[in-house]
Amino acid sequence: MRILLCQSYLGIKSGEPLVFPLGLAYLVSTVKEKHELRCFDPNVSESPFKELSDIIDKFNPDVVGVSLRNLDSVFSFRKHSYYPEFKRLIRLIKQQKPDCKLVVGGAGFSIFAEEIMKENVEIDFGIISEGEISLLKLVENLDKPSVVPNLIFRSNGHTILTYQTVVAFDLSLKPSRELFEIKRYRDALFSMGVQSKRGCGFNCPFCSKRVQGGNACRIRPAKAVVDELEGLINEFEVDTCFFVDSTFNFPVQHCKEICEEIIKRRLDLRWSADFRPDFLNESLMKLCVQAGCSWFGFSPDGASDSTMSLLGKNFGLQHVEKTFDLARKTEGAKVGYSFLYDLPFCNRENTVGLIRLVSKMINSCGRKVRYVTFSRIRIYPRTRFYQIALEQRKINEDTNLLYPTYYTSGSRLKIENLLTVALRNEFRLFAKVTGNARKS
Repeated sequence: MRILLCQSYLGIKSGEPLVFPLGLAYLVSTVKEKHELRCFDPNVSESPFKELSDIIDKFNPDVVGVSLRNLDSVFSFRKHSYYPEFKRLIRLIKQQKPDCKLVVGGAGFSIFAEEIMKENVEIDFGIISEGEISLLKLVENLDKPSVVPNLIFRSNGHTILTYQTVVAFDLSLKPSRELFEIKRYRDALFSMGVQSKRGCGFNCPFCSKRVQGGNACRIRPAKAVVDELEGLINEFEVDTCFFVDSTFNFPVQHCKEICEEIIKRRLDLRWSADFRPDFLNESLMKLCVQAGCSWFGFSPDGASDSTMSLLGKNFGLQHVEKTFDLARKTEGAKVGYSFLYDLPFCNRENTVGLIRLVSKMINSCGRKVRYVTFSRIRIYPRTRFYQIALEQRKINEDTNLLYPTYYTSGSRLKIENLLTVALRNEFRLFAKVTGNARKS
């Protein structure tokens, strides 16, 4: 069977940094031995829709899989949706090849699977969460999809969801990148993603990651992770990458094993990752830097113990402030921080905390701060914050969350103006308060 795997298109003016389609590469690894494959990422094409059209004409696929990773911009100040480009792409596919089976998956799709299926009749099947097992089983059971895990499809006017399962994230599963134009990603710093674990054992009330990867952390053997890193260097001449894990330093021992293996092999590779401040100490930060970590990303989200607790963080302000001292003392360490503002609660306390915390951060760390972002809360279905927004009548059950929808307390402009004025001097070298920082 001929299968075309395609990344969703973000648009020429998306503003998003280029990211290698890691999810598709994992699909390739499980499907390539049994089926004929083509891969296409429109985000590295100068004429994405024309090139896609040409590929469909020449390759004549039986199945087209589209990965919808981003539904809209990660920066709340932009409020930019990628959904229209996604709809344009799937309509082109179906208009040009109406008899193909169109399968959609990816993180963005998983969050809004039922809503997207309802709005887009062009989609034949949707895969929720992980797709390596599901896609392979689906192409072999197109006439009996009910036996396929993690699937959503229509039958007799009803939407059917099949049984849910997770992938064993072990030595047997690794991404296959050879069908992609690696040079395009290699030329963009830190665009190549690597995954050392899946799932998230934490429970932030505004986050959708549990929908994407489950509520338990499944780790990949450290040796397998570093084998992949070494392959990036030797096979593809990649010298920068980032870990896509929700939290790289949890479990701590797993993080240590990866770093020690990188050092042991003397790999010349720069990388970045997201860290929990409460699982980081001086020795671990030094180990990560020695292994090639270019910057440590942190997401305290709140700026006081109360707000961090209400945002589901199991650490306090002292842990965040500890990272300032660690960065200052550790040669080669650089840091970045992401915060939320305009919350359903404690806005005064959080705003005062942000002013104090960011000032202390910049005064302590100086040029070691790579980025600071301030964002509002994107409302996702099936989260606690969705219920809060409903209860406070910020949204209703008919609100179309497929388009960028952020929690607004009613004091947003006042908070933004206050933060802008208070942090003008300290913050002028970094991001504006509305969040236009890039992790460069």
